[in-house]
Amino acid sequence: MSADVPAPLLRSVLLSMELLGHDASAVLRRSARARSSWEELLTALESFEAGLGPAQMQRLMETLATRSSAVSLATELLGEPRETYVVLLEAASRQGLVTVSSRPSGAGLTVRLELKPGLRPSLTFFRACGWFLAAVPRARGLGDARVVNERLSERELLCVVTPPSVRGALALDHSSPAHLGTVACDLFGCSEPAPAGRQPVPSSQAIQARFGLTRAEARVVRRLAEGGSIKRLAVELGVSPETVRTHAKRAMNKTDTHRQAELVSLVLQGER
Repeated sequence: MSADVPAPLLRSVLLSMELLGHDASAVLRRSARARSSWEELLTALESFEAGLGPAQMQRLMETLATRSSAVSLATELLGEPRETYVVLLEAASRQGLVTVSSRPSGAGLTVRLELKPGLRPSLTFFRACGWFLAAVPRARGLGDARVVNERLSERELLCVVTPPSVRGALALDHSSPAHLGTVACDLFGCSEPAPAGRQPVPSSQAIQARFGLTRAEARVVRRLAEGGSIKRLAVELGVSPETVRTHAKRAMNKTDTHRQAELVSLVLQGER
């Protein structure tokens, strides 16, 4: 199975490494041969932990939580830390990497993250998830959440997260999952699920293999098929809009299409 790690997440991880004085370029060189963005993320995290140890990995997750503009915006918008977790978990569930479930547990949440089938397992990844969950309230200047791991393995994290309470917080309507999903996607750039009857967008690896594209071209094509704009893609990928247009034009040349709408239509048709 192939899955796409959002480009902003990879970029945020590397930036957090730089902020801690780690050479992110060395990590990029090690992950250059990764077959997928999931492998690229694991290579970055595992090499960081192997070189600097678990304590620095915990600091990395704390930095990631406090420096993420999306997490900061979520904490300011929602107020109540538990509601921030609900939106974070909703966003995570839409990325196609882990199956996410949560339920109220006292003043907090019981959270279960399970790796999707076919992806390489990683204890480092799930250990990092626990540290990230603990550090989320720091984005609002609060203390860490209390995270008690009930089960931690290379394929799963089951834990109870109890965040600090905040008076006068805004509460989300848990009975409206559609609204919750919209909030999550607006903040974290994840894609909305395909409407009923619409062909799901293939992964960038599937697009790359099918049409003979480069990885960069396939990522651009996939995000265009999801409804992304040239400008938004440029921000997500950290490149200029002209670079995104160049990737799109090269993809159109390789697929014998002449317009962006024609390219997207071809991708959504699936294998013929």
